[in-house]
Amino acid sequence: MTFFRNLLFRFARFMSVRNGPDQLGMALLILSLAVQMVSAFTGLYWLFYISYGLCGVFVFRFFSKNRTKRQEENRKFTFFFRNAVLKTKQFFRRLKGMKQYKYFKCPQCRTLLRLNRGTGEKEIHCPRCSHEFHTKA
Repeated sequence: MTFFRNLLFRFARFMSVRNGPDQLGMALLILSLAVQMVSAFTGLYWLFYISYGLCGVFVFRFFSKNRTKRQEENRKFTFFFRNAVLKTKQFFRRLKGMKQYKYFKCPQCRTLLRLNRGTGEKEIHCPRCSHEFHTKA
């Protein structure tokens, strides 16, 4: 039992200065597995090389000692991913409410606003920048 405990301690000490798993690494790993599955089902074997490249980048990031650079890459990825998810949710929400609401953007700050359809021409005050403009619903 002490052998395994000693092995675990050595591995923990080895990994203490390394980056380890993060959101970008897990996304690379999942993307690699998805590309492998597509390659297996379609018979496009050159996709396996792309998959192996993605796995290689994952392993490189996992064992990298340059933690600040890897954390910055992960921060940029999470910002991009969250923004993409938010835009997708907003798109489907707009699609769902298209019959009831008219959607438009503030000309000054580009904030997405909505009005009930059929209310005619309105004077709108943007809640974000307080810009006043006219629009027809």
